[in-house]
Amino acid sequence: MKKITKLLMAMLLLILFNGCYDREIIDQKDFNFSLPNVENLTYTTADGQVTLTWAIPGTISDSFNRPVEVVVQRVVNNIYDERRVVFGEETSATFNVEPGENNRFIVRLLGFLTPEARLEGFTDRVLSEGVIIEID
Repeated sequence: MKKITKLLMAMLLLILFNGCYDREIIDQKDFNFSLPNVENLTYTTADGQVTLTWAIPGTISDSFNRPVEVVVQRVVNNIYDERRVVFGEETSATFNVEPGENNRFIVRLLGFLTPEARLEGFTDRVLSEGVIIEID
């Protein structure tokens, strides 16, 4: 009986560990498209508002449709609060803030691949790594 139990446990472990890999990660190694981060991210504060400004890098590949978009994600006191998409390669966004709150902003470029650059089975939407700025 002990041998059967050990054999069943070994088979169960083999089945569990056999499915412990993500095939999508392996397949996406051939996906060679990326976006650079925004440049010169700064902020100003006035009257309960924070205005973020940045520059769109000039090194964006021709494989992306223009204009690219900018995604700004706001984290207030370690809680994801708001996600805003800035269209048309605008270079600023304004947020209302409360005194005493810790605000962290994650600014990322969002681009869509041109029809010629798209690869079958892969997304056409690419995000940059992002730049983080914290405001207390």
